[in-house]
Amino acid sequence: MFGKLGSKISSIFSGKKLDENMLESLEELLITSDISYDTALELIDVVKRKKLGHDTTADEIKLILKDEILKIVKPAEGSFNVDEVKPFSVVMIGVNGSGKTTTIGKLSNKLKNDGKKVSVIACDTFRISATEQLKEWTDNVGVSLFFRDNADPSGLVYDGYNQARAQESDVIIVDTAGRLANNESLMAELQKLIRTMGKVDSNAPTKTLLVLDGNGGQNSLLQMEKFGANIKIDGFVITKMEGSSKSGFIIPLIKKYNLPIYFVTDGEGVDDIHKFDAEKFVNDLLDI
Repeated sequence: MFGKLGSKISSIFSGKKLDENMLESLEELLITSDISYDTALELIDVVKRKKLGHDTTADEIKLILKDEILKIVKPAEGSFNVDEVKPFSVVMIGVNGSGKTTTIGKLSNKLKNDGKKVSVIACDTFRISATEQLKEWTDNVGVSLFFRDNADPSGLVYDGYNQARAQESDVIIVDTAGRLANNESLMAELQKLIRTMGKVDSNAPTKTLLVLDGNGGQNSLLQMEKFGANIKIDGFVITKMEGSSKSGFIIPLIKKYNLPIYFVTDGEGVDDIHKFDAEKFVNDLLDI
C-alpha cells in the first residue's frame, strides 16, 4: 500500500552502528512522510535510547517504530455498531474530492449486505451532478435515495429523515456538500442541517464522520482542525489508501484528536471498504 517509507528506512540502515547522522536521516524521513515534527522527535528518542552506538539493521529499526506507532494508532480501531439505536443516522462531511460520495455507496452496500435497511438523503445541493452521482451508486447497490431538485438542505433532510423513519430504515446516511472548511456560509448550512436532524430525532445524528483523502497529508490535518472547530466530529473515514504515500498524517491525527477511524477504502470496487486495522496500517506504512 505505501512502501516508500519502509524502503527508505532500508536504505539508511545496513547493520552498522547507529550514529547521529543516521538518526538525522531517519528524523527527516519521518517528517517528510507527513508524520508530524513532534511525533517524529518522540519516535527518534525511542530509537536513540534503544540502539544508539549499537549495530543496527533496518528490520530492527522498523520493529521499534512499529511498536511505538502501534501504541498511538491502536486505540483508533473503533466499533461501528448500527444496532445502538434505530434509526442509526450518519452525516458524512468532507471537502470535494475526498471520496465522500463513493464512500456512501460502499458503506451502504456493506450495511445492506449485513442485513440492514439503508436510506440515503442527498443533501449536497451545492455541487452540480452530486445527486446524479449518488443516485448511480444507490441504484447499483439497491438502497433508497431521497432527493429533491433545488431544495434547501435542511428542509430536505427534515422530509427525507421522516420518510426514511416511516419506511422503518435501520440506517440513514446523509450526504452533504463538499464544502471547503473555510467557507463560512456552507459551514453554517451544515450546522443548520445537523440542528434540524436533532429536532426530528433527539438521537440524530448518531455519528458525524469526516471523510479524509489518504493522499491529503498535512492538508487533512488542517481540514480536521477547521471542521472540528465548527462541528462535533465522531470519527473518520480515510479513503484512497491503495496508492497513498502520504498516510503518515494518520498518526498525528489520531494522537491529537483521539477519535476512531471507522473505515478505510482502498480501491474503486463496491466492496473496497474495511474496518481500520491498526497493525495492517503500520505494517504497510513500514513495509514489514
